Amino acid sequence: MVDSEIIKISSSNTDQMETTNGIKVTQFSRKIGDQSILYQIIRYPDRCLMVWIGTPSCDMSNLAMTMPMISSSNELLGTTLFGSDFYEQSLSLSKKLARRLGGQKQVYISLNLPNDADNEMLLSEIEQALFEHVRQNGQVY
Repeated sequence: MVDSEIIKISSSNTDQMETTNGIKVTQFSRKIGDQSILYQIIRYPDRCLMVWIGTPSCDMSNLAMTMPMISSSNELLGTTLFGSDFYEQSLSLSKKLARRLGGQKQVYISLNLPNDADNEMLLSEIEQALFEHVRQNGQVY
C-alpha cells in the first residue's frame, strides 16, 4: 500500500484527496516525535472505511475490522483479520473510530509501526492525530 508515490504525496501535513467512482482516498502525514507517520483513508460509498497508518518503511502487516451488529444498533463487533504486530492496538482503534463515526460503518484499521515503536505515548499521539483529522474533515469519513 505504501510506495514512493504515496510517500511523496504524504510528505507534508497538507491533505491530499482523490475521488474515483465514488471511492475517496485521503492521505496526510504528521510528525510525531522523531517519526513521520503516514495516514491513508479510503472511503467506499456509504458504509465502509479503510484506514492505513504507518511509517514510510512499513507495509501492511495487520488488519482489524469493526462493524455494527445486525441485531443491535448500539453494539459493535470487531476482529483481527490478519497479522500479529499491534493487532490489539489496531482492533482497539477500529472500535474507537467506529464509535466516533456513529457505529454505522464497517471500519478497517491497519496500524503499521516499527517493532521498537510500541510505546503507549506514540500510539496515543497517533490516535489523537487521527481523531483531530476526523473532527476537522467530517466529509472524508
